[in-house]
Amino acid sequence: MEHTPPLASVGLTEAEALAEGHRVLAAVQKVATIKAMPRPKAVADPRGLVKVVVDAETDQILGARLFHVDAQEVINLTALAMRTGTTATRLKDGIWTHPSSTEALNETLGKLAVSRP
Repeated sequence: MEHTPPLASVGLTEAEALAEGHRVLAAVQKVATIKAMPRPKAVADPRGLVKVVVDAETDQILGARLFHVDAQEVINLTALAMRTGTTATRLKDGIWTHPSSTEALNETLGKLAVSRP
């Protein structure tokens, strides 16, 4: 029986961040296209998406939506970064366990772009 990957969420959505007046950077990627994310491919389940929302002025992570293998674990690191003020750049530049789903943060955060309302 095929199982649906977990969905994990923390913080603001892109729409909520824009509504609150943040200047937003956002990145969204299909898991199957993230080269730096080997774990889902290793367990033969590359379904899903990764989306991260960042404040363009402070580089603080405002929220994330993760739908992929091990999302329930990656969201904990994302939430910790938010609570401790760790910037998106520091998370992007982190060296993570290999092979893991956490490695998606390197590539996805490297693709942040200005969000338009």
